[in-house]
Amino acid sequence: MSTSSGVVSALQQFRRRGQSWLDSDDHATVKLVVAITLLGLALRVVSLGYRVAHFDEGRVAYWAWHYGDTGNFAYRYIIHGPFIQHVDRWLFGLIGPSDFAMRLPVAVVGGLLPLTALLLREHLNRSEIVALALLFTLDPVMLYYSRFMRSDVLVAAFMFTAFAFLVRLYDTRKARYMYAAGVFLALGFASKENALVYVVTWLGATGLLLAKILVLPDGFRDAATFLAEAPSPSRVRDRLVGRVKGDVGRVVGIVRGFRARHDDAWLTAGAYVGHIVLALVAFGFVSLFFYAPRGAGIDGIESHPAIAASAPGYIGFWEGITNPALFPQLLETTVDRVVDQWSNWLPSGEGGSSGTGGESFWPFSGMKPYDTYMKHFWPSTAALVQGSRAVAALAGVGYLLDRLGITTPRHLIPFCFYAGFVSIFGYPLGTDIGAPWLAVHMVVPLAVPAAVALAAVVRWGSQSLATDDLPSFGSATLVLFALSVLVAQAGVGQVYTNTTEDSNPMVQYAQPNAELKGELREMDRLAAANNGSTDVVVYYGESGSQHDRYNAYVGPDRNSWDESYRNNKPTCMMWYNSLPLPWYFAAGDMDVDCENSERNLESLADQRTSPVIITQNFDPTVPEEELRAAGYEGESYRLRTTGDRNVFTVWTNEDAVDNGTAD
Repeated sequence: MSTSSGVVSALQQFRRRGQSWLDSDDHATVKLVVAITLLGLALRVVSLGYRVAHFDEGRVAYWAWHYGDTGNFAYRYIIHGPFIQHVDRWLFGLIGPSDFAMRLPVAVVGGLLPLTALLLREHLNRSEIVALALLFTLDPVMLYYSRFMRSDVLVAAFMFTAFAFLVRLYDTRKARYMYAAGVFLALGFASKENALVYVVTWLGATGLLLAKILVLPDGFRDAATFLAEAPSPSRVRDRLVGRVKGDVGRVVGIVRGFRARHDDAWLTAGAYVGHIVLALVAFGFVSLFFYAPRGAGIDGIESHPAIAASAPGYIGFWEGITNPALFPQLLETTVDRVVDQWSNWLPSGEGGSSGTGGESFWPFSGMKPYDTYMKHFWPSTAALVQGSRAVAALAGVGYLLDRLGITTPRHLIPFCFYAGFVSIFGYPLGTDIGAPWLAVHMVVPLAVPAAVALAAVVRWGSQSLATDDLPSFGSATLVLFALSVLVAQAGVGQVYTNTTEDSNPMVQYAQPNAELKGELREMDRLAAANNGSTDVVVYYGESGSQHDRYNAYVGPDRNSWDESYRNNKPTCMMWYNSLPLPWYFAAGDMDVDCENSERNLESLADQRTSPVIITQNFDPTVPEEELRAAGYEGESYRLRTTGDRNVFTVWTNEDAVDNGTAD
C-alpha cells in the first residue's frame, strides 16, 4: 500500500510541476510542438533508404533523375504533380541519386506537418494542439507514407496547411495569411492532382457545417432533450420558426457587425478583393514555376535519346520570366499543357478519358461500378482500420464530445470530421486503383477531432489524479495505454519491420521483396568496379506466340529495341514491366544491354562479358546450367508481392569484372 501511495504521490508531484511550467511559460505549447516535430523528423529520416523502391517510387524517381541528366521536363499527369520531380532533381545534384535522397522531401514535409497545429490555436486548447501534433507525428499511416516517395503526404500536408492558414485568416483578418494560403494551395496542386478533391471536400464539409449551424446549433443533446419531451405540433412549429428567425438574425448580425467595425465598409471590402487578387497571383506564380516546361519539354521525354538531343527547346520558366517578350509564350505553353493533362486525368462524359498508356482515370471503365468501388474501397479502409485505428476511433469520440457539448463546441471539429468521414467513402470513387496510401487523405482531417478526444482523456486522467480519484485515473491510464499499444504495434510491425510483406496493410502489391536491396547494392558495387562496356545484361528468350509482353523484361524484336516511345533508358527493355530496376540502373550509372537469344547469352556468359545477368524464372529458355558452369551464381527475388511471373534471378560473377567488352 505504501508503495502504491508513493507512486501516486510522485505522479501528483510530476503533474504539479508540469502544470506550473505550462502556466508560467507563455511559449510552452510552442516548445512542446517543436519538440514533437523534431521527433517526427527523426522517426521519418532514420533508415529512410533501407526499403527497396516500390514500382511508383522507381518510376517517378527515374524521371526526376532524367530531368537532372538531360535538362528536359514537362508536366505529365501520369507521373502526378511536378513538385517532387523538381525537388528531387535538385537533391540528386547535391547528394547523388539514392532511395534516401528521393524520399527525403516527403519525409521532411511529413515531419513538419505537426507545426500546423499551432495555426489552429484559436479553436483548439493547449492540450488539443499538442495532441494533434502527436497524432500527426506518430500515426502509422502518416509515418509509413512519409517514408515513401509518393505525393500523397505532400498534397495532404500542403492542403491542410493552406486550410489552417485560411482558418488563421478568419481568426485575425490579416492578409498575410491569405497569401500564405495561396502559396500552399499552389504547392498542393503542384504535388498531386487530387488537391482538387480537397477543395471539393472543403466545400462539402462547409455545406454540412452550415446545415449543422442552421438546424442543430446547440448539438445533439439539445435535440434529444426536446424530442424526449414528446413536443406538440405547435411546439415543433414554434421551434422551427424560431430557428429560421434566429438564422436570419445571425446573418444580419454578421453584416451589421462588419459595417460597424469599418468606417467605410465598401472600401474595406474592396481591399479584401485586392488581397484576393494578389493571393491568386502568388498562387499562379508558384504554379507556373513548377508546371512550366524545361529544356526540350515533352519532346525531350517522348523521344528516343538520339532524337531528344536534337529536339527544339521550349521557352522554359527562367527564359520566360526574365524576358517579358517571351512571357506570353511561356504562359500559353504551360497552360495548354496543364489543360491537356488535366483533361486526361478528369472523367469525361463518356465515362472517362484515356490518358497516356491507355490508362483511364475514371475507375468504372469496363467494370461494374460496385465491383470496382469495392476493389478501391478495401485497401484504403484496411490501412485506415489496421494502421490508424487509434485516430479513427478517437475521431468518432471527439465528434460526439463536441456535438454533445461535453467539450466546448467549435465549428472546426465537425468540419474536419465531415471532411475525413466523407473521404473514407468518397476517395475510392476518384482513383484509378485501390491503394492503401489513400488512407493518408482520411487520417489528416480526422486527426483534428481525434486530438479533441485524446486531450479529453488526458485531462480526465490529470484531473482525477489531482483529486485523488484513483479509479478514474486508472481508467484514463488504461485507455491511454491501449491507444499507445495500438499505435506502437502498427508502427513497429508495419512502418519499421515487414515493410515489403503482402500481409502488411500498408504495402501495395507492386512492392519488391526486402532481400532485393542487398542484391542491388552488390550490383552497384560490381558495376562501379567494372571497366567493361556492359555492366548488366537483361535476358528474356521466349518469342512468337509464347512471348509474354505483360511480364517480360525484354521485347522479342531486336529491331525495335531502339524505338522507345519515351526517352526511358535502357530503351531495349520493356521498361514498365521491370520497374523499379531502371531507377537503380540510372542511379548506379550502369551500362545495360539486352539479349533474347539463348545461344548469344551462353556465349556472353562464357566470355564473361558482364558481371551481372538478369533472367526471369518463368522463361524456359534460360540456360541455367551454362551460367553456373561459367561461374555465375544466381539468387531469385520477387519484383511484386504476388504473382509467379514476377520472380526473377540475378546472376553475378566477380570474375567477369573488367574482363573486356563484347566483340
